[in-house]
Amino acid sequence: MRGDAEIVAAVRDAASTKTPLRIVGRGTWLDAGSPVAAQTRLTLEGDTGIVAYAPDDLTVTARAGTTLRELAETVATRDQWIALDPDGGLDGTIGATVATCAYGPAAAFFGTARDQVLGMTVVLGTADVVRPGGRVVKNVAGFDLTRLMIGAWGTLGIITEITLRVRSRSMRNDSIAHMRRHLPVSHGYREPVIVNPRLTAALKQRFDPLGILNPGIMRERE
Repeated sequence: MRGDAEIVAAVRDAASTKTPLRIVGRGTWLDAGSPVAAQTRLTLEGDTGIVAYAPDDLTVTARAGTTLRELAETVATRDQWIALDPDGGLDGTIGATVATCAYGPAAAFFGTARDQVLGMTVVLGTADVVRPGGRVVKNVAGFDLTRLMIGAWGTLGIITEITLRVRSRSMRNDSIAHMRRHLPVSHGYREPVIVNPRLTAALKQRFDPLGILNPGIMRERE
């Protein structure tokens, strides 16, 4: 693992001599985009590894050179997955996937990398390190530097570490209802009918303990 310190040093050296850098992961997508006007490569392929995996919190953090395959195998041990399926399969790096905002069919249901990334570490062209976002699903509001970096193709900073949202493969299809809606022939609205009086009473006690909101509008199932 290279680590941020080595990357910062490389950027600082390049900045001191005004040497352009081409940021490279595994080098599998170098034909994408316009030709990069830089002869010197800064390769992140060796900067790999799972930094943190919190299956109960549905998050995983990895270095940018980590392949999608390694991430998939890691979270699969807990019957979880990451909703990223870019062209090129699982051998590309998570850093390149996020930097280019590459996506596949799963984006139609789960969104692109902008919807999967919770936070990251970025080394700027000034050699400063910033850490937008975080390692939790619910994060603070503010200027969204994370989404700014996603899809910027490494032109605004070098993404070195990424925290992703993880999803469970074991989706439960059962539910508990306290009411349902009938559609009478003579009406255009759906009539609410209580089907679980005890649950309804508990919900009313929590949300309307005084019983002042539309009392009597729901009838109990006959």
